[in-house]
Amino acid sequence: MTTQNGGEKTDIIQKLFSGKLIKEYSFTNKLKMMGHVWKQDEKITVSAKGAPESILSISNVSEEEKIKIQDCMNKMSSQGMRVIAVGTMEQISELEIPENITDCKLNFCGLIGLVDPPREEIKESIEVCNKAGIRVIMITGDNVITAKWVAKKVGIKNADNTIIGEEIDKMTDEELKECVKNTNIFSRVIPEHKMRIVKALKENGEIVAMTGDGVNDAPALKYADIGIAMGKRGSEVSREAADLILLDDNFTTIVDTIKDGRRIYDNIRKAIGYVFAIHIPIVLSALLAPLLHVNPAALLILPVTVVLLELFVDPTCSVVLERQPAESNIMNRNPRNPKENILSKGILIKSIIQGVVIFAFSFGIYYLNLSEGAEVARTMGICSIILANLFLVFENSSEIESVIVSTKRLLKDKVMWAIGIATVVILFIVVYTPVSVFLKLSALSLKELATLVVLSFVSVFWYEIVKMWRKK
Repeated sequence: MTTQNGGEKTDIIQKLFSGKLIKEYSFTNKLKMMGHVWKQDEKITVSAKGAPESILSISNVSEEEKIKIQDCMNKMSSQGMRVIAVGTMEQISELEIPENITDCKLNFCGLIGLVDPPREEIKESIEVCNKAGIRVIMITGDNVITAKWVAKKVGIKNADNTIIGEEIDKMTDEELKECVKNTNIFSRVIPEHKMRIVKALKENGEIVAMTGDGVNDAPALKYADIGIAMGKRGSEVSREAADLILLDDNFTTIVDTIKDGRRIYDNIRKAIGYVFAIHIPIVLSALLAPLLHVNPAALLILPVTVVLLELFVDPTCSVVLERQPAESNIMNRNPRNPKENILSKGILIKSIIQGVVIFAFSFGIYYLNLSEGAEVARTMGICSIILANLFLVFENSSEIESVIVSTKRLLKDKVMWAIGIATVVILFIVVYTPVSVFLKLSALSLKELATLVVLSFVSVFWYEIVKMWRKK
């Protein structure tokens, strides 16, 4: 459909789609076209629009003209346009109106190119997905040329390897399972194809997130591991079937959500590792002192000191660790194995070693200072565990970055400042105020306090050597 000005274009559209509506040929995924029968000044006109190949199949055009139209369609598609064709047919009377649109013999009017460019931020988001080991798959009703252009424009991998809906119809389920392993572009698909693609991906062991906005997307959204519906332009049915609803209909929001999910999962694992590590010195100290025949009055761990230690441990676990920012490489990792336990073997071994080292330092400080008095020794041991607890948060904030880098990030967090200051203030109160008598503790000299800080520092930050070794 070629026009020289807006007025002429409007006249053509009004001519094709105006008048009294007599009959409608509904759109179907199989036919990929629709039509209307209009009565205009005693003249009856059939106007149809749809996929160019569908309109051409019921149009009065020669093979030579079809080739020219196909070339024009390919040129428009290669520029990223969604191309639809328009055709008309005039009838003498209402009695001659065809029952089905496929019975019409249209006069081909032309092609219409619709430009719907991808958002600027999409390419960057897909690049992040590629680095994160997340496959981005395009399933579209557009023709294969348009699909390829869009895929290359936004950076989807393997964009030249495409499958069209007709090919999917000819495949068995096993063949489709093999096909989806390396194919990221599916064009000219219908809802049934989407369902089969999602099913094939899941049977290959993939975790599938499916996005959609139409009624026909609902089955695939429901069957996917995570169905994501569009909140603004999505249908009510698709929103009901989905697990998540995007309020801004933005793909970048999905990527940000994945990053946040990885951060939360990381922090849960850090919290679990921390709980194991910090309770090991408490448990071992309570067991070892009686085995060494230490006087019950001089034990390191008393019921009241357990309460004191938990006063520091619980807020650290529930408040501090859940606020940890995402590590710098969090979107450069491949997705974790869904069968992997949240408490992995590596985390458990690391936590045990860290806990045993903290125990060795804290109990050693306590045991070597028993000659100075039970209160002094107990104060040294308890304060060593409390300081190690604080240092452990900074050390375990990252598995790849040094504690200096982690600390710089955490210093921006007001809650971290509050926790750190509160720890120091409470430690001062329990050691240098009358509260120490109730807790069976004793005030420490500056020399003892300095020794305590240094040894507690060493008991935790030795792990920096492990990080350096891993990097090399």
